[in-house]
Amino acid sequence: MPFPKIEGYVVTEKLGSGSYSTVYKAYTKVGARSVVAIKCVDKSRLKHSSSAVDNLITEIRLLKTLQHPHIVQMKEFSWDDRNIYIITEYCSGGDLSKYIHKYGRVPERQVLYFLQQLVSALRFLRSHNVVHMDLKPHNLLLHEGSAGRVTLKVADFGFAQYMASETLQAGIRGSPLYMAPEMLAEGATYDAAVDLWSLGVIMYECLFGKAPYSSGTFKELMEKIKSKAPIEIPPKASISPGCRDLLTRLLQHSPEQRITYEELFAHPYLDLDRMPSKQNYEKAVQLIRRAVDHDGAGRLSAALEDYCEGLKLLVAEVARYRSADSQQALTAKINTYMDRAEQIKAILKQQSTPTPPLSTPLPLRRDLVPSCCSAGVESHAYYYDKQPLTPNTCSCGSQGEAEGSCQCGADNVKDKNGINKIDKSSSNSSGSPKPKRFELPRWFRKKDVPYLPENIIEETGEATKPDCTPLGEPANEGCKIT
Repeated sequence: MPFPKIEGYVVTEKLGSGSYSTVYKAYTKVGARSVVAIKCVDKSRLKHSSSAVDNLITEIRLLKTLQHPHIVQMKEFSWDDRNIYIITEYCSGGDLSKYIHKYGRVPERQVLYFLQQLVSALRFLRSHNVVHMDLKPHNLLLHEGSAGRVTLKVADFGFAQYMASETLQAGIRGSPLYMAPEMLAEGATYDAAVDLWSLGVIMYECLFGKAPYSSGTFKELMEKIKSKAPIEIPPKASISPGCRDLLTRLLQHSPEQRITYEELFAHPYLDLDRMPSKQNYEKAVQLIRRAVDHDGAGRLSAALEDYCEGLKLLVAEVARYRSADSQQALTAKINTYMDRAEQIKAILKQQSTPTPPLSTPLPLRRDLVPSCCSAGVESHAYYYDKQPLTPNTCSCGSQGEAEGSCQCGADNVKDKNGINKIDKSSSNSSGSPKPKRFELPRWFRKKDVPYLPENIIEETGEATKPDCTPLGEPANEGCKIT
């Protein structure tokens, strides 16, 4: 079947098809020749389905108004005698269903990364009183951008509708495998909590490779859902306590017992305030730059605080990269700043250790001061380590010389091991020692401070700690600095 001819676009590839539409890949004829996805809806298939027409109108209206980094963006729509065309941004990474099929069980850290983006989109939808009604891996698109960054985007709003949290609706919408149990009950009524159940099913499928009610036949599936068969987490599942808590609270058959949206958005496992994003990446770069400035000026406490906050954001950024080289390059940067933060912690800890005041005199023992230094006996009575002088011995080696004839001076008094008690280079005019200036690593003295660039993929280099995977997993303490 030949590709449709759409004014202003060149169709190059068929991406998929549904009951009423087919999706194609295309590019613009003029300008930068941007790649787009075009959903072609066959008008002839809509003639006998008023619900399909309503769904299409709703989808177009929502896509025109909903602008969010994790919701697929509609560029325009048009029509001709045969089709209606919805032109959206093209997501090069396929959908989440293909991703799960390719990799099987998705690592928890990657699942968390996708969840954060999906929940961020849900938070935006709830702020506009929109319920998607058909959340499933097929409708979650993945876009691989610059430097291999992967972004999840919610698509296909054909079943979506405006719904306040207290509004109940009747009827069946969406895909049964991901459909909340209350939607299939007799005289079905439901509210916005149905999306929460779907979110739990998606999370379960990512972690364990299949949906909790996967069945061989549609009849078997419906029996499991209607009977509210218990959902069990595999006994050998190696997931974190936070992940387990969120999953079990999402997959509650009763919507009253299910986690609420407010609880979801505030759940500590998701930590939405620090989720990987362009805004948080830019914030992390600014924090690291400020930390370096504080560090160079000797404001170590302020530097450590900014390093810690910046690193918390950067550690999460590693999950944004599909390429192992990109992850390694960013990890190497993180380890550099993490090492410096650990050094500062050690310096501050050492400075906070209580030590005797350097200008406080110990009990004066004139009998241990050589006679040649008796003129400076008061100065000789100030010790740092409470070790007495060797009797009748000057630092210059004189013994029993005439009073005042010692040439070493009070500032050169040595202990029994021949080490100076007081060093002029470490004392100020008041007699108190000057704080020893800390040594910065060599990379801090370079002309170009190694700030994190916008295009991290262009920088190469091996991670200084190849076994360190600073992704917040409970079993991993290798990158912890706080």
